[in-house]
Amino acid sequence: MANAAANNPKAHAILLGIIAAHGLVDKFSIHLVHKHFDLPEGRVMVYETVQGKSHGDFILCSPRIPQKTPNMRGLYFKTALDGTMFAYEFTTDPGMDLSAHVDFVARFAAAVLQLGVQDIFALTALSVCPTDKIFTEFELGQVGSTVLVADNSWLPSQDVETATTTDWLATANYVQYAGGSVPGIIQLKCMKTRTHKHYNVSCSTTRAGTHMGHAPDPFAGQPSQGTVLNINGKVLQEGTEGYAIVSQALQMIDVA
Repeated sequence: MANAAANNPKAHAILLGIIAAHGLVDKFSIHLVHKHFDLPEGRVMVYETVQGKSHGDFILCSPRIPQKTPNMRGLYFKTALDGTMFAYEFTTDPGMDLSAHVDFVARFAAAVLQLGVQDIFALTALSVCPTDKIFTEFELGQVGSTVLVADNSWLPSQDVETATTTDWLATANYVQYAGGSVPGIIQLKCMKTRTHKHYNVSCSTTRAGTHMGHAPDPFAGQPSQGTVLNINGKVLQEGTEGYAIVSQALQMIDVA
């Protein structure tokens, strides 16, 4: 995943250039196609902006049942081989309809297919990330979910360089690249992702202060009582911002 964009600089530049050429830099960006977890049957990944109770807002991405998720709209769109675009991840945040930009969508999809990057780059429709912030994403592995935060100061400092940019913004001056010139990978970012061993939060049960090495099946019912939250093996202490964010996120995830 880390090298996918760097290995496709021409496609990266052209697709951002097309967004700029249509004057849609405030509505669309490009997204690196990737996944964190295998989805349970009948669920899709849905992003939701959450107002923090005692901390800053964050974005929760969790596996949801579409029939039980009102106001769900497409967020990330892949290109099908017939030239149509389809949503593969969703959000409950307010958004827009791609049908309002038919010419742009057709041109973008055609370019994706011509460049052969339909499994590498997707289209982000009105990103959940504010354009003036870079969000850091980390995993809640035991419940198949991720959390995105704008302030990552409470996260462990190690492995910072392993972060992979997964969403890129265009600016108006990138219209010159719509024709195919290659400036290199554009550095305007919306989202950085840390996966696998990097910034993975886990829960472990505890007996007399001893951390046990197992956890419940996240989709077989609620976790047992007496859990300790760890991030990369480091305990998140109660009363800290990290503990508050992760606790609130876990309470919201539907495992039924």
